[in-house]
Amino acid sequence: MFGQGYSSTGGRLPLAGVAALCAGLLGCGGAFGVGNSTNPGSTENISAQTSYRIVGTVGTPFFATVSDARSSWQIQGTAPTSIVIVQDQPPDRVVATKTVGDHSLLSLEITTGFNVKLLASTSDPYGTAVGGVNQGGANGALLNLAPSANPDVRFFVKGPYVNIFNALIEDETHGEVVQSRAPSLILFDSPNGGSSGRVDGIFNEVNFLGPFAIDLISDGVVVQSAAGGVSETLKANVAASD
Repeated sequence: MFGQGYSSTGGRLPLAGVAALCAGLLGCGGAFGVGNSTNPGSTENISAQTSYRIVGTVGTPFFATVSDARSSWQIQGTAPTSIVIVQDQPPDRVVATKTVGDHSLLSLEITTGFNVKLLASTSDPYGTAVGGVNQGGANGALLNLAPSANPDVRFFVKGPYVNIFNALIEDETHGEVVQSRAPSLILFDSPNGGSSGRVDGIFNEVNFLGPFAIDLISDGVVVQSAAGGVSETLKANVAASD
């Protein structure tokens, strides 16, 4: 199922269809952090999606810059954190730096389809781990970080800790199914073609370790939160800067 597109003649998948599609991911042994396009009217194959996990000594704080060929994001967090780019435009690059002066371990892993690879690690005080992926074929490696995402739209699944979940992330014309593990930051690259418009996320837990805690963040501001259930939906209108 991974790497396939899905069609919906109505333009948007109904909630029952979302549940069936998410269940189908599990039935095909879905890999954490991967996604599938649900662009209505298209059944063409899409390339295996890419996600990152910043792992190592639990609780190690870091500052990271994540970039594809179109947009970049700055992130502050602690290990472990999963990062998924929706509508990824490869090649990608990640630079993660410890913000503590001890010898705790910070590692950068990448998942492309079903393949997991350790890209880099550091245990140096304030050490940096750098990694990237070239999914772009002739596009080559990403040598320079892209401009900041505009609009900068993120879904932050804060918990429950290590809980596996499925999500359908959509703008007004395109949807992508993602499977990841909390805590997870889902970066929505250029929703609505980089213009203002509606975005939404429909989240369903897989292993039911407790109630969700999710924030929808636009340009650094939490515009909607959801908590208390094992299925949650967040919707908001987001504005692109001129």
